[in-house]
Amino acid sequence: MEPAGGCSTMSNLLIHSRCFSMFGAMNELLRPGTAVLQQNRGRKRALKATLTRAQKLERRVKREEKEAARKQYNFMERISIRRMKSLLSPSQQYPGRLDVDAESDLPEKPVCNIYLKDMVKTQFYPISKALEIHRLMQQPSIYNNPNAPVRLRLELNMTTERQTKMVGNSDQIVPVPFPFKHNEKRTIMAFAASPQNQEIAIEAGAEVALGPDMIKKIIKGQFRTDDYDFCVAHGEMSTHILPLRGILKSRFPTRINGGLGDDLPEIIEKFRNGIKLTVKGDPVYPIWGLCDAVVGRLSMSDEELEANIATVIETLCKQRNPALGPFVNRALMMIIPGDAFVPIDINKYVPVPTEEEIERVEKRKNKKKKKEAVVESEVDQDVAAVA
Repeated sequence: MEPAGGCSTMSNLLIHSRCFSMFGAMNELLRPGTAVLQQNRGRKRALKATLTRAQKLERRVKREEKEAARKQYNFMERISIRRMKSLLSPSQQYPGRLDVDAESDLPEKPVCNIYLKDMVKTQFYPISKALEIHRLMQQPSIYNNPNAPVRLRLELNMTTERQTKMVGNSDQIVPVPFPFKHNEKRTIMAFAASPQNQEIAIEAGAEVALGPDMIKKIIKGQFRTDDYDFCVAHGEMSTHILPLRGILKSRFPTRINGGLGDDLPEIIEKFRNGIKLTVKGDPVYPIWGLCDAVVGRLSMSDEELEANIATVIETLCKQRNPALGPFVNRALMMIIPGDAFVPIDINKYVPVPTEEEIERVEKRKNKKKKKEAVVESEVDQDVAAVA
């Protein structure tokens, strides 16, 4: 019995030794190599070399460009720009934007009265001819809308003397010589110091009239101003409303936009019956812009509509220096509702810059070029010295 028991114990020992040897071999296989366990602690650091004048200048220029690009748009505008980059530019949407260079090889005028628009250069019509075309389309046998609103679509060049600055967005009311029914509900908030002027503003058509005691409440957010489309103010409130410039923004009443004056009934009447002029920059291409305005009704006479259009264009062109070139790239007359458009000739209403204004702009450009040339020469000298 003992030998048998001894053999069994020996066999068990052999089995256990073989298992341990197998586990040892597996551990050797699973054990990572020394190259894997080796860690590279720390990192190679270059010695902090002193920057040259050219490198400092280059970094400063990049930092200033980045800061200027950041300040050009606020946070929400940057988000909208990111969304719009995947979409089509508003200026490129129907009916598109005029590209003069793309039409340079096309003939000036068509051979006959029936032609393809893409085969000749853009034909600009007088205002009376454009109205005749639209009235023909709105006759009872076609669209039957003889009293349709006349819309003016203006393509703008938003560049200024500074490359990083564009013409800002704006909303203003333009008083026209021939008012018309625009069917728009315009809410007006008036600022007046005396109770008498406040009553006059309410009687003239303002929804609310506020005094100096309401300025602090507006700043604290206790009174909402977003519910009102336009703001007007009496001249005696000019100093009191200054803290509201950042809150009202484009609605802030000034003498330039016509919202500040001593005759509140006349100002309110202008904001109620005037033409709403909206200028918006293109979020995809900031050098472009659009302006839409309803200038009258199709039932009005040609002279009345032409006078309203002239007033709108003259007011719009004041937002940009005429010496920089044409502010309006193309003017289209359209009808609401509808997509049909007729390019119109507005050259006689566009201000012509004087020679003095052109010389001033050229002098400023030359000064900038000289400064850039001096900076480039200094950079080249520093690079040569380092080399």
